[in-house]
Amino acid sequence: MKEIIMIPVEQLEHHPENPRKDLGDLTELTESIRKNGIMQNLTVVRNKFVPDLYTVVIGNRRMEAAKAAGLEAVPCVISDMDPRTQIATMLEENMQRSDLTVYEQAQGFQMMMDLGYSAHEISEKTGFSETTVGRRLKMAQLDKKTFQAAVGKQITVEVLDQLGKIEDIEKRNELLKEYGENNFDWQLNRAIKVQQADKVWPAAQRIIAKYEPKLKEIPESERTKLYYGSWKKLYNLELELDKWDGKSEFIPHVQDQLYWMRNGTDVEFYIKEKKQKEPTEKKTPEQIEKEKRIALAWKTVERINETATELRRAFVRGMKVTPKNAMEMMQWALIAAVGCMITYNTPTQRLRKEIPLKSYNIHEELQEVRDWLMETSQNKWPELILKFFEGEAEPKKIGYASGGSYEMPKHTEHKKLDLCYEWLTQFGYQMSDEEIRMMSGAHECFGKEAEDAGQ
Repeated sequence: MKEIIMIPVEQLEHHPENPRKDLGDLTELTESIRKNGIMQNLTVVRNKFVPDLYTVVIGNRRMEAAKAAGLEAVPCVISDMDPRTQIATMLEENMQRSDLTVYEQAQGFQMMMDLGYSAHEISEKTGFSETTVGRRLKMAQLDKKTFQAAVGKQITVEVLDQLGKIEDIEKRNELLKEYGENNFDWQLNRAIKVQQADKVWPAAQRIIAKYEPKLKEIPESERTKLYYGSWKKLYNLELELDKWDGKSEFIPHVQDQLYWMRNGTDVEFYIKEKKQKEPTEKKTPEQIEKEKRIALAWKTVERINETATELRRAFVRGMKVTPKNAMEMMQWALIAAVGCMITYNTPTQRLRKEIPLKSYNIHEELQEVRDWLMETSQNKWPELILKFFEGEAEPKKIGYASGGSYEMPKHTEHKKLDLCYEWLTQFGYQMSDEEIRMMSGAHECFGKEAEDAGQ
């Protein structure tokens, strides 16, 4: 057993490679040391360049608490471990602590990798699963200052894991800078979709190539004419690349010559309608331009609605009902249920599917809903509330736009969706600029100069 000696605190220094940068609250430890002294010795190594100076390998918190308690010297064991062993020892001791920040964990795991440990060995030494180790190593690739800033903004591990899905490290760092801003979730969601679309795009091109010349790409020179003239888009037959499995056939079966083009994350298909007799009245350039704007505006509406729905549902999946918020969540569940029941003055199909209602009187039904919620797992409440607020429409139809496809979208009230956003923001949801502008009616898609904001 190595000898324990007393070393003056002014001769001790923190190890520069210690993964734990924040020592946390030392109040209790300081008070304990003041009353009882240090119960466990520190492990130190000699500083090779400064005589009588020692670097603390194990016991940095005890050293600082001892200084705060007024101790002049602390018990230490002097070790002769080499630099690699020093770092490994600190990492093994610290990485098992539950109060390390995710940034400190990521940096610690990376240091262990740099020392030659495999992910499996890191898992065994720290108690973290190999999956968690892999995720933290992805986080370690992030720009340090940007990562630390995001941790300071209380970024969650779940969000960092989502960010880890972005394979381009520069894009990942670019997105991380936006954390805490209204549009972060929107931009991250879009980046993941585009990445997935790009990943399967070569496979889609191979399938397309098999159908040539029956299937032709629309020339760049013709793409500005797609909203008028003889071009006819095959709606509901486009391929959403970000949702495609990379294998399934997706080419529409039509008798006419088929044309295609990639538009963002979609592959769209068109045919050219056969020439008909010249109409008695030709469309003016203004009419043609108007039709183009209308088609573009409706596509924008659908993409925004779909993305907004995805973001709301993703947020709700991460919501937790706790003793502190259970009463508020119950109140919102009842508000959502009432809104669902009074739609068209009858209980909606969704409510009937979710809750085994027996009566057809709204007052009795409300009591039934309350009793049913009390018997249902609280963790299911958030998703039920969202279902009641959203109704049964397709994601691309849940929003603030109304009207026919032959006219510009009109802004319309959606009181249940307003309530939905009020509920979500109360529990921490951040509405993106797109959602705010759609709710207020200020979005370009409701005006003459609609732009494809969903791209």
